Amino acid sequence: MKKLTKVTYVYNIDSEKEAAQTIEEYKGKQYDEGYTVLKTKVDYKTKKDRKTGEITDERWITEVTLGYEA
Repeated sequence: MKKLTKVTYVYNIDSEKEAAQTIEEYKGKQYDEGYTVLKTKVDYKTKKDRKTGEITDERWITEVTLGYEA
C-alpha cells in the first residue's frame, strides 16, 4: 500500500502580506482538510540593476510543508 505522508508547496508571491495570508489559509484549513502544517518558511529575494542598484524585482518565496496521518 502507498500512502502520502508529507508534501511541500513552494510559491513565488508578490507581497509580504500575501505570503502571510497564504500561510494562514493553510493553517485555517488543516483540520477540515485532514492535514497538519508541519513547517512554514518565507524568504525575501530581490533582483537589482547592477548599474543603478535599484530593485527591479522582489519576491517572497513562501514554503508550506503539510503532513498527513500515516
